[in-house]
Amino acid sequence: MKKVAHRSRAVPALSLALALGLATTGPVGAQEREPPHFEPPPGDHGGFERGGFERGGPDRGMPGLAERTEAISDLLDRLAEVERPEHDASGYPVRRGEVSALDLAPAALSRLESRGYRVIGRDPLPTLGHEIVRLAVPAGLSAREGAAAIAAADPSATIDLVHYYALEPAGGKPHRVHGERGKTAPVPGSISGKPVIGMIDTAVTPHPALAAARIIAWDQGNRPGLPVGHGTAVASIIAEGGQPTIYAANIFRGSLDRPFTSADVVAQALEWLLARDVPVINMSLAGPRNALLDRLIGEAIARGRTIVAAAGNGGPTAPPAYPAALPGVIAVTAVDHAGHIYRFANRGPYVSFAASGVDVVAANAPGGMARFTGTSFATAHVAALYARCRGGGASSSACTDRLAREAHDLGAPGRDAIYGYGFLD
Repeated sequence: MKKVAHRSRAVPALSLALALGLATTGPVGAQEREPPHFEPPPGDHGGFERGGFERGGPDRGMPGLAERTEAISDLLDRLAEVERPEHDASGYPVRRGEVSALDLAPAALSRLESRGYRVIGRDPLPTLGHEIVRLAVPAGLSAREGAAAIAAADPSATIDLVHYYALEPAGGKPHRVHGERGKTAPVPGSISGKPVIGMIDTAVTPHPALAAARIIAWDQGNRPGLPVGHGTAVASIIAEGGQPTIYAANIFRGSLDRPFTSADVVAQALEWLLARDVPVINMSLAGPRNALLDRLIGEAIARGRTIVAAAGNGGPTAPPAYPAALPGVIAVTAVDHAGHIYRFANRGPYVSFAASGVDVVAANAPGGMARFTGTSFATAHVAALYARCRGGGASSSACTDRLAREAHDLGAPGRDAIYGYGFLD
């Protein structure tokens, strides 16, 4: 790890070839006050009765935990209102009358069916050796009541509600830029290799910035009229300075300006990427903790995959963002061009690295280039570094060690809750 003597010194900005997604309308001020550090609440371990993520609000006069939980719940409610959601015990919206069960025993399923539960669908996950059974609960029961009954019928199964997720965006709109082509981002000398990477994001549209990249889209998420802005921007940052193969799994539906998804779709996209032996997976979503996703992501990591996710744009007092805060996930935060932390970035011991994510340039899906802000744009750069490292044959843990040595330490000595191991340029 490279120690930087003074945190406010200028840090080399990423010369990104392109930028897009949901962004702020201007760069973060260099002299903003640093808010207090957030420590995760105890006992937040997922499961159908628990929530776990919230975001929004500036770093001054931020509302308390209950108010912020209500705010993100309201946001997800608005996104998924077409599906008339119910809510979990923490107030997060879930699919009405539906429960997901991982590896539900056939005998337990038979007993449940005799009590009025109905199988809606089965999602095989052969790469990890699992199956998700989606069940409609009997009339008169809430999804929460149904989940409790299913968990009692088979205590060995992993049970949860079908949570909704949004993109992991910042606020505001992108800035169009003119005449700015971008430059190749510097890659640490110890990192090389041909990058192969997976994206769980929106769809990706053709763009000149992606001319050198090979894009392989997930058929199940590759339909006309779906959101493309965020995924196109993230893909362009991943493609910066190389010729990557990008497996793009669009998981979002809904209107172009209000995309949402659900836990069952995330699980299917993860299976598709794992089946293709993609070594690094970049995830652009945020929402409550979900027991099924906890288990599947954990097993993917145990099998050697690198999962990279945005640390979150909830502000310095926000609770951990999921899936970024799961054990083993590489959580990335954002800094501006002067090395100051992005004012809406989450903080916590789960943060792994920082990268430029304020006013960066990436591909604008309607055409040309634009500037965007948010931790998901910083995440794309770090995911690309992991993909190049993994392409050289290194393991996920070896790449983390290598990148930690290359990182510029911006905060307290060693890994800290604001910058993680430090800044990667």
